[in-house]
Amino acid sequence: MKFSSTLSAALAASPALAAPTSEAASSTKVVYANSGHIYLASYDGTKFTTTVNSSFRNTDPSWLAYVPPSSLYAVNDIASNTFLYNIDVNGNAIKQVTNKQGSGGVVHLEVNKANTRMLGAGYGSGKIDVWNIENGGLTLIKSIQSTGPLGPNPDRQDAPHPHQTVNDPTGRFFVANDLGTDSILVIDSQNDAFNIVNRFPVVPAGAGPRHGIFFPFGAAQATHYFLLCEMGNVVIAYKVTYTDDGRGMTFETTQVLNTFGPNTNAPAGAGAGELVLSPDNKDLYLSNRLTGQATDNIAHVKIIDNGAGNLRLLWINSVSSGGTGPRMFSISNDGSSLFVTNQDGALGVTAISRKADDGSLDTNFHGTISSSAFGQSGQGPQYIKQIQ
Repeated sequence: MKFSSTLSAALAASPALAAPTSEAASSTKVVYANSGHIYLASYDGTKFTTTVNSSFRNTDPSWLAYVPPSSLYAVNDIASNTFLYNIDVNGNAIKQVTNKQGSGGVVHLEVNKANTRMLGAGYGSGKIDVWNIENGGLTLIKSIQSTGPLGPNPDRQDAPHPHQTVNDPTGRFFVANDLGTDSILVIDSQNDAFNIVNRFPVVPAGAGPRHGIFFPFGAAQATHYFLLCEMGNVVIAYKVTYTDDGRGMTFETTQVLNTFGPNTNAPAGAGAGELVLSPDNKDLYLSNRLTGQATDNIAHVKIIDNGAGNLRLLWINSVSSGGTGPRMFSISNDGSSLFVTNQDGALGVTAISRKADDGSLDTNFHGTISSSAFGQSGQGPQYIKQIQ
């Protein structure tokens, strides 16, 4: 959590803005954010060119959600309001439209397939907000309280802490990963009810579910769900089965994989951050934070199909993130690059090239933004994603 007292330093050292230019069609547009700021940049495969640095006091936009053509939603990690901005990608402008009160400590936003509903995971409040975002709006429909037995870690699992919601490929169901209760909640959105219809316990206890993703990308239904656990530093693979008994879907554990590789213990205090699936459904990538090394890392995990829907995860290797605290990273739409944010360390933003044939990651960065551009130590960005 970061507060507005840090903004003056960040403003003085924020990324220099480039003059508006006529950019090549191949240029990628990304948004990234740190405390009090939302940025728009272009990436041409070798460098980032920041064209917008919009400052918004008393905000911590640690997660964003872009809905074409011009709506940009943002959490406020330090309060209970959710923001709506208008973003002009070609005109290089970001302007606040409104903000509405919801639950406190929202750390993630998920938009449904129809771009009409958005769920906010309230880590701090233990609630999940449901928003109507039709026609570029922002109206709170309901807040869902996460409940259930708490995990065994009294310091981290003192209450329900939903960390993320994920819309399944059908568009009907959302799952919420609750770090506090070591559980996956299934939420049914049919008829705008948004009721919790199933709770699945995550094992081992104390794993601390953080972020997950349905597999395969682009399918009508999911066959698997991959779950990254922050406290246990593991990826859990589940086989997904849709049901007609009112539970929506069930989960069968098929594999538990250490995020630091086989036969390796995670460093004391380490905390897994983000999990990303490649568009070709061949690779998973995850971030290892608080490793105690000079830089943290991004690990590559291969998805092996043994036939008949039996998948196996194979840890390949890890590469430097360029800094420390890679809380979030994302993959480009074409799968050619990972865009990584670091909250501290030498580099605040890095672009890592991905090979299409085997999914391997280049150890050299293909675009960077120095952490010094974001002010004092620890003020690096927490979110980055391609929007065009």
